[in-house]
Amino acid sequence: MSSYAPQGVSNYSAAPGAATYGAKPGPEMVNFNNLEVFYRYVDPKQKDLDGAHTIGGALTVALFNPLYLKIGASWGSGAGGTGNVGGAANANYDFASIQAGAGFHTPLIHNKLTFVAEAGINYTSLRATNSALSFSDGSIYIRPALRFTPLDWLEVQGGVTVSSADKYDSKVLDLSTYFRVLPMFDIGIGADFGDTTRAFRTALRLRW
Repeated sequence: MSSYAPQGVSNYSAAPGAATYGAKPGPEMVNFNNLEVFYRYVDPKQKDLDGAHTIGGALTVALFNPLYLKIGASWGSGAGGTGNVGGAANANYDFASIQAGAGFHTPLIHNKLTFVAEAGINYTSLRATNSALSFSDGSIYIRPALRFTPLDWLEVQGGVTVSSADKYDSKVLDLSTYFRVLPMFDIGIGADFGDTTRAFRTALRLRW
């Protein structure tokens, strides 16, 4: 989920008369009071697994500047490929994850670029039918990221999530672009590139 990541209000504001993307100015694009829901297609690098369809959401709440809290969850399901998954061919699988973290942010370069650092815990569970492929595990993660607003209706975001669990460590690079379509509402697209999966997602984000 996009997951993949991964919001207080920056001090950046558009110049008087600046154009917006079909809407009057609302809360800043780089905002840390928001609710986001997303659809993600996950493509496992393991050849025995087909892609999975995932839905999820995340709530970000600003604390006193520059801190914020974030909680999120996602659910998905997929199927085994032509090979064997844990000893069973074409085994369906389901997975879910819950995330909770906190972070801080600081503006850079005339407030158009914002550095964000987030850390927290993530719990993931996977179960496959007719298969030995299953696990539940918790991990600690950190995610440094940059959020760039070249225009008041456009945000480009990139980050790296590093996770450490008892049985594995992982890294995921996430890239996202958000377009303001209403004063408080954005549409986003993005992709995640990890050690074991890659994913493509679309999102809806409400800011206040």
